[in-house]
Amino acid sequence: MTIKIIATLFCIALIVLPFSIAAGNILFALSLLWGVISKHWWHGAVKLWQQARGLTVCWLAYIILMLLGLLWSPDTDRGWVVIGKQWSWLMIPLVITLCQDKQWLNRILWSLSIGLGLHLLLCVAQSQGIPLPVAAPGGSSQADPAGLIGHISFGLLYGIWAAWLLHLGWLQKNNWRYALWAVSLWAVVMVFIGQGRSGYLVVLILTMIMAWKLWLQHLSFRMLLGSLVVITVALITIMMGPAKERIQWTVDSLKAFSHGDLHDAEARLSLWYVSWEAWKQSPILGIGTGGFPNVTKAIIAQHKNLNMGGHDSFSVPHNIYLMELTRWGPLGLIILLLWLGTWIRMGWRIDWQEAHQLLIALSGIGLATHGFTSQAVEEYHASMYAGIFLAIGLASLTSTNVSTAKKAS
Repeated sequence: MTIKIIATLFCIALIVLPFSIAAGNILFALSLLWGVISKHWWHGAVKLWQQARGLTVCWLAYIILMLLGLLWSPDTDRGWVVIGKQWSWLMIPLVITLCQDKQWLNRILWSLSIGLGLHLLLCVAQSQGIPLPVAAPGGSSQADPAGLIGHISFGLLYGIWAAWLLHLGWLQKNNWRYALWAVSLWAVVMVFIGQGRSGYLVVLILTMIMAWKLWLQHLSFRMLLGSLVVITVALITIMMGPAKERIQWTVDSLKAFSHGDLHDAEARLSLWYVSWEAWKQSPILGIGTGGFPNVTKAIIAQHKNLNMGGHDSFSVPHNIYLMELTRWGPLGLIILLLWLGTWIRMGWRIDWQEAHQLLIALSGIGLATHGFTSQAVEEYHASMYAGIFLAIGLASLTSTNVSTAKKAS
């Protein structure tokens, strides 16, 4: 009975999450607390250690370095806020336990898809000028409809979801495949309409990986060349269509930056420049966990040619690789790369003909790509959904191994 209550709370949370972070957090927290008390979370933690020991060690090293970084941080209060954002990763063991039961695995996948699908309908309504029930987050508007998620994480979530639906349709032998592909295409189109460049990159990379894994590597050279031409034409068409304005803005910003004109380049380039200058102040240990606002405020005050969007400080550089280098020096960047690299490597080596195991690779590659233009691993929607996708993939991997062992015995 306990597992049913926990799983029900979790499924409701997945449906609610795209619409309300507060409601989703309450439901997630209840399921997590109940899971710890009932020992279901601990069962999942054991499974996680058994199936992904290297990945778990790298994550623990990341958290330990985050705690140690408080020792030399100029702002420990801000550091504790940063550490508090890591709680979403604690959902992984619980999800692994819940997904050991195939019925609950299917219900969780349905709940996740219902939540994301309903939110897409909300985005369509927003694009038609229908007001949202509450204020839209930054970057979400009628021109760039990203609903209540916001355009920063929008492309990552829907890019991974669309790739999984594409793969699920590939495995189907009936007409359901066309419905799955239609929803996948709908999600991709909305990513490009939402005009988040990270989303463009995530979708394009995952599309190429899916094409290679499921199709291109099995073709002859002539067919491979022809397919690449078709894919290239399709990508150019997309980039000259809904993504044209955003891409042109990026090109113009890079040109301004290359000429030393940071004021006319977009704000993110100024953030990266200031972060680099902050790292140079302490290239070995970094500036510590939570030190960004204090350190960068002084640097910004010294440079009058920056485009900071009216702000005199910031908390993250919108690039996880630069973020960890600045916080904890080269060691921080190395641990981050080991964590993401272990994640992706594990997902790359599994059986891509299984229905859900590829979610390990999709979530890792998506998060690593998304991290070039965002804080990814500390961004609420990005970390929560990436962790859930990873846990579903790991649970599927565990179930497959258990079934194989039973057959062998």
